[in-house]
Amino acid sequence: MRRPSQLTRLIWDFYRENHEELQQLQSLARCKVYRRWGVLHIQCVNQEMANLMASSQKILREPISQMRLAQKIKISVKNMTVAVFDVKPDTITA
Repeated sequence: MRRPSQLTRLIWDFYRENHEELQQLQSLARCKVYRRWGVLHIQCVNQEMANLMASSQKILREPISQMRLAQKIKISVKNMTVAVFDVKPDTITA
């Protein structure tokens, strides 16, 4: 079994005392998470997983914003973009 990335564990640690939100983000373990040029990339194995991550964008934003990890979050499946959104919640890009 592959270990989750350091970024994934950092996001999980942010919610270590809030078990409900931590449970919602457990799916990150099956995604490839990395950052490049101010964008946090989440590459999912299938469309269902990508939709789950996109619906969890509110709880993804908080730790990424607080720790200043990225300005945008990009969710994709097999190099096809599913969602891109700004970390600052006032603007969302489809």
